[in-house]
Amino acid sequence: MKHKTFYILPFLVLYTGFSLAQEISIKVETDSLILTDSEKHTALLEAFISYQKGRGDYRIQIYSGPLDQTEELLKNLDESFSEWPRSIDFESPSFRLRIGTFKTRLEAEKNLIAVRKKYPAAVLLKPQILKNN
Repeated sequence: MKHKTFYILPFLVLYTGFSLAQEISIKVETDSLILTDSEKHTALLEAFISYQKGRGDYRIQIYSGPLDQTEELLKNLDESFSEWPRSIDFESPSFRLRIGTFKTRLEAEKNLIAVRKKYPAAVLLKPQILKNN
């Protein structure tokens, strides 16, 4: 009986230690600063905003081909897409006509459906991480 108590006692001590550890609030240190809960939330929000600013927007690519055909398509672009920003970008070996800047994928997908009615080859481009120079 004494041996059973000897083996059970360490498990009870460890179990009690783990249960107490969950009740104690954990302090997070960042660059030697101890942050409170509200400061953690503020720091997390600032990091998220910084990430969102550094991330590009979703774009819709309508065409990829030679420059003269790309410029012609840009001139004849449907009036329903005239309010969106448009650009001709060069990615070797062809020029690409891209329209729109959409913050969320949902917004971009909705507009892609409308664009595909007129331009069936249109594709959605994921945002690129912008480099800080």
